[in-house]
Amino acid sequence: MCLSSRMMFFRRGALALFLLWAAMMPARAADWLLAMPESRVEPGQAFEVVVVGEPDDAGWPRRLAASIGLPGNGPRVSVELVAAGEPGPSRQRYVGQWPGEIAGIVTLTLADAARAHLLVDARIAAAPPAAAQPGDGEAAQPSGETPAAMSAAVDHDLISPAEAETVEPEALGFHEPMYFVAGGDAPKGARFQISFRYRLFDNQGVVAETLPVARGLYFGFTQTSLWDLESDSKPFRDTSFRPSLFYQWKISNPPLGDSLALAGGYEHESNGRDGGDSRSIDTWFVRANLRYHLPDGRTYIGIEPKLWSYIDKSDNSDIARYRGHGQLGLRIGRDSALMLAATLRRGTAGVGSAQIDLSYPLRRSIFSGVGAFVHLQYFNGYGQTLLEYAESRHPQIRLGISVVR
Repeated sequence: MCLSSRMMFFRRGALALFLLWAAMMPARAADWLLAMPESRVEPGQAFEVVVVGEPDDAGWPRRLAASIGLPGNGPRVSVELVAAGEPGPSRQRYVGQWPGEIAGIVTLTLADAARAHLLVDARIAAAPPAAAQPGDGEAAQPSGETPAAMSAAVDHDLISPAEAETVEPEALGFHEPMYFVAGGDAPKGARFQISFRYRLFDNQGVVAETLPVARGLYFGFTQTSLWDLESDSKPFRDTSFRPSLFYQWKISNPPLGDSLALAGGYEHESNGRDGGDSRSIDTWFVRANLRYHLPDGRTYIGIEPKLWSYIDKSDNSDIARYRGHGQLGLRIGRDSALMLAATLRRGTAGVGSAQIDLSYPLRRSIFSGVGAFVHLQYFNGYGQTLLEYAESRHPQIRLGISVVR
C-alpha cells in the first residue's frame, strides 16, 4: 500500500471514529435548562426541579446525576434527581433530597449538561409557611404538590448495584475519618489520621462510558500515626500505611435519606519498618455501610461491618488472635450536631479492642460529616498500632479536632 493510500485509510478511520463518538455523546442533554418552582430549598428536605428541553430517543432518563457547587470554588457535592410524574411538553419534573449540611447561596448543575445550572438559596425556614391564597403574589408550584407529595410520587425501590452510581462526583474524595488528638499516657503523645480515596475512572471518560461498571473502582489510602511527645526528640512510635484498591457502589433511596453502600477489594497494611520491627499484612475485604434515619429525618444510625481474609501475614503470623477477621463500626447522631461512633474488634483468642469517638461541630460543616469538630477519643485493648498488635493498653483518652468524622 502506497503512502497516499495509507494516509487516506487513516483519515477515513479517524473520521469514522469521530462520527461514532459524536453519535454517543448526549447532544440533546447539552441543550437542557433547569428551572425551579421556588428558588429556595430547605436543607434536609425534598425539592423539585424542572428540566426543560427535548429528551433523547429513549425518552427522559429515570434518574439524573447533578452536583451542588459551594461558594469560593469549594468541593462539589453529588445529588441524585429522580423523575416524578408524567412528562409534559418538552419538560420533565424531578425531585431530590437536599443535603442537610448545605446552606447558603449555591449552584445546582446537571452532570451531563453544564449549561443546565441555576442559583439556589438553601436555608432553614423560620416557621412553616402559610398556605398561599390566589392574589397573594406568591408563585404557585406548577405541579400543585407539596414536598411530601413529591416524595410520594417517586417509587422507593432500592437501586440495583448495576444502576448504582459512585458516592461522590469528584475524582478525589474523603475515605475514613481524619483527626488529630492528643493525650493518653505511657508515654503521652498524639494520634492522628489522614485518609483519602481516588476514583480511577471519570464518569464521562472513555473507559467508564464503554464499561460503566468501572465507575466504581477506587484507590484508597489511610495513614495512622502515634507521636511520642514525652520522650527526647519527639519520635513517632509507629505509623500504619494502608493503601487499598476496591470497588464501591451505593444503593440508596435519595428522597428518604436512608442508604446502603457496599465495597470490596484488596488492602495492604504496613508500618514501613524492617528487621524485627517490620509488620505487614495483606487482605481481601468486604464492607457494608448502612444508614437508617430516625423519624426526625436528621438523626441517623449507622452500621458498618467489615470482614477480611488474610492473604499474607508472615511478619506477624498470629495477628488473627488479636485482630480477628472483622470489625463492627457503629454510629448515631446528626451530621450537623453531636456524633457518637464506635469501632469494635475481637480476635480468635477472645481478646480485641474498642475505640469510641465523640465529636461535635465547632462550626457548620461544609457538607455531611466534613468540617471542623472537637473530637474526644477513647481506646482500650490490643493493637493500638500495628507494631503493638499483640500488646494490650489500658484505656487511652485523647482530645483534639477532626475534619472528617
